[in-house]
Amino acid sequence: MKRKKIREFPAIETGPLHCGRMGKRFRVKGFTIVELMVAMTILIIAFGLITFLYTRAAKIRKVVVLTSEIQQVLSQMMDTLTYGEKGYWGLIDATQVNPASSDSILNINSGTNVMQARIDHDAEGTIKISWGDFYTDQISLDPGQKVTINSSATAEPVIPLSKFEYFDSSGTPITSNYSDTSFVKITLWAVSTDPTLKDAPPISLVTGVKLHNKTSF
Repeated sequence: MKRKKIREFPAIETGPLHCGRMGKRFRVKGFTIVELMVAMTILIIAFGLITFLYTRAAKIRKVVVLTSEIQQVLSQMMDTLTYGEKGYWGLIDATQVNPASSDSILNINSGTNVMQARIDHDAEGTIKISWGDFYTDQISLDPGQKVTINSSATAEPVIPLSKFEYFDSSGTPITSNYSDTSFVKITLWAVSTDPTLKDAPPISLVTGVKLHNKTSF
């Protein structure tokens, strides 16, 4: 009688590294310290860059807002000087400039009514206006003190002088006898009182107004 041969199968190795298809070995890898340090460095640089850009954008936005605020304050000042306020008249309604006027004082009449505006260069750096007694009824055209029009040789930046200029009907500048004035030029220069714009150049606004019933050049 013939003996049947027993088919032999190769032994299968067992161990913690055997896994996957066809019994192939693979080794599970982790991150090395160097790789972690490189990743952390990249994250720190990216975070710093984002912070820098955000801070820069916020500063630029603030500068834009403050610059716009200066222009708005100057425009409001100019509108009040030109057209007055509710219940009060302005330069456009005036018929005569009083001799007491100067480059920083605008003293005008409209019939028997008087309006006086003063550019305060040395104190608060604003414009004050009155339709009665200047020393008791004056109001500031910048009550929030958002800007200053103060001009001083020691100030940085030095602000050009805000002033009133007077011209007769032929366009000749008047430096005396202001009763002949038919046209008034107003020049306003201002900077923000916010420290953010302490080195920013001043902003100007210029307008001209013809007196009521006066001929102009």
